[in-house]
Amino acid sequence: MCKKVDGGHKKEGTSVTMLPSWMLPHIGQDIWTVFCVESRVERTGRLFLLIFLLLMDLVKGMEWIVPTYPVTTPYVNSMKCWTCVDGAENNYHCNRWAPDVWCPQGTKYCYTFHRMRGNESSLVVKKCATEGQCTVTSVGCRDFGATNTIRECISCCEGNVCNPEVPRNASDAIFATITPLNSAKRIQPFLSTVLACLLVFYHYRLYS
Repeated sequence: MCKKVDGGHKKEGTSVTMLPSWMLPHIGQDIWTVFCVESRVERTGRLFLLIFLLLMDLVKGMEWIVPTYPVTTPYVNSMKCWTCVDGAENNYHCNRWAPDVWCPQGTKYCYTFHRMRGNESSLVVKKCATEGQCTVTSVGCRDFGATNTIRECISCCEGNVCNPEVPRNASDAIFATITPLNSAKRIQPFLSTVLACLLVFYHYRLYS
């Protein structure tokens, strides 16, 4: 059995083998050890084990080299949109170079502007938009030019990356929302139901 002598371990009839003092600060508490060698085989095995544990600690210390990305959203109800704020010549180029970033806080919709000359796209702009930038009156299409050969269409939508396509006519240049645009619209059906029930009850009491 090994006995501790002067900070080390010693067995009668054997020599004391300890780690060099310069190695101790670099070794965590979980791999700190002192050798009490009884045979060359045991000494070699323990040495290889120590080297392996030191390499594992070294690899763990180099984890900062691998880039990591947050898996949580930056704020409540955060979203992403296909984005090409500076404009692209068509929808393919807009989506191809769209950055994969979160919309700024305060935005709620994805805005898409599409200009066409004849049947060909000439400009596409996509961005994150606030409630003031996307309204029922801001969407739709208009034709202009000498012979109405130029058309501009605007659409807005609510939802994560909901604007992969571009509007081309009145059927898709719309404001597509998930939640009601006005809280009064949510209250109105409820009030109508309550008023109808009151009228039925009043009519029943009046003629009963």
